[in-house]
Amino acid sequence: MIRGFLALPAALALLCATSVSVLADDVMLVIDASASMAGKLGRDRKIDLVADSVETAVADFPTEARIGVLAFGAKSKTSCTDAEVVARPQRNNNEIVAAAAAKLQPRGKAPLAVAVERAANALDYKKERATVIVFVDKVEACDANPCVLAESLAERAKDLTVEVIGLGLDDKDIESVACLAEKTGGKFINAKDGTDVAGGLAAALASAKAPPPNLPSAHIEAPAKVIQSAVFDVAYDGPKAKGDRVQIVWPGLPAGSEIRSVLVAKDGKIRKLRAPAEPGTYEIRYYHPELNVILATQSIEVDVRPTTVTAPDRVGAGAPFSVAWSGPAAASDVIEIAPEAASTKLAAISVNKDGRALTFTAPIAPGRYEVRYRSAADQTIAAKAGFTVDAPSASLNGPATAKPGSEIKVDWKGPAARFDDVVVARAEMPAGEHVTLARIRPDRPTVAITVPAEPGSYELRYIAGDGTAIFARAPLTVR
Repeated sequence: MIRGFLALPAALALLCATSVSVLADDVMLVIDASASMAGKLGRDRKIDLVADSVETAVADFPTEARIGVLAFGAKSKTSCTDAEVVARPQRNNNEIVAAAAAKLQPRGKAPLAVAVERAANALDYKKERATVIVFVDKVEACDANPCVLAESLAERAKDLTVEVIGLGLDDKDIESVACLAEKTGGKFINAKDGTDVAGGLAAALASAKAPPPNLPSAHIEAPAKVIQSAVFDVAYDGPKAKGDRVQIVWPGLPAGSEIRSVLVAKDGKIRKLRAPAEPGTYEIRYYHPELNVILATQSIEVDVRPTTVTAPDRVGAGAPFSVAWSGPAAASDVIEIAPEAASTKLAAISVNKDGRALTFTAPIAPGRYEVRYRSAADQTIAAKAGFTVDAPSASLNGPATAKPGSEIKVDWKGPAARFDDVVVARAEMPAGEHVTLARIRPDRPTVAITVPAEPGSYELRYIAGDGTAIFARAPLTVR
């Protein structure tokens, strides 16, 4: 069965994967250099996209493996047999291959079947493991049937894979080109832009990196299902070589790709992984970087975290309180507080990826309120919980008289919310004004505050952190 288009993340994951020295198939790149390759795929000429992708991808291919280039349609405008090796397959050939691809210019017809057969022969495909990677944008009417050729090659080959990258192929050409991959165990993609071309080649070269025989055994055990962003245990067994690690990854990505991983321990101690934030089916792998192989896998389902919020039933006015929550923790999701059934919010805090409880300061006005989980994706309220704000409770105990400019000690009781203050103010001053101030600290039940320098009648006040309410008063005479 032919696989569909290779997504960009697969290519990027490959290109970011650890490069190691491994055994690999012999590879021939078969490049269409017919006249139609002068056409554009997206913004760029097809022939230029191929050359750029070759230069990037072969840089990571093992130098001990043989790799070469065959071009077809590069010389003759009329020949249906114009297919020539322009860089013979050999080791340490990566730079030569890139240079050969860069020199090609569109010219003639596109004898695909002839080109693939000659490329396979150049690799001695009947005796050696081989991978042929084909770039093609057209099938000529005079060409042999690629599907018949694929069946013949598969019957005679020791282990031949043909990977096909179409360059904006017409629907009528796809079937005759895709069968080259289908009948030899390869993949077919019909690239729509340069990203598809680069990703297709990167993945094809990754497939050609062959694991050595007699691989060490390994085993992993993880939950079949976890909640998004949750931390879970993974048990494992294997060679436990230096650098071996347990990974979580999208299925189908090449060896070395990962979303995140943890190194295995020599003593086999259970390791912990954090599930991805995006729900879906993933794969847990035991990865052996020295050989660049996956020694064991297990599927794991990442489910959406249920969305909940929990708050205390009753909170004192202006007091700090904690809101526990669970949910998807998507970007810009928030927990907010608002008057019950009201559309406007009083405060909001963004949720965090690790699910920590959030601390709010209760409103000053007594009454019924709600905490809400608001989803940023559609601005809906995914969960809510009601709570009651009680009337403020606070007291102050300080001297009734003090000398001008002196410092006095004042005992306090109250919400101890952030920015709550003890102040000295004149009786006629509004809540937001004062003469002197001392910031309340929750761990210190007494504050030291400076008395005004001017004699007269004043008040000690407990002021809410937002400066809008006076929770407690005590008279103070300065003389």
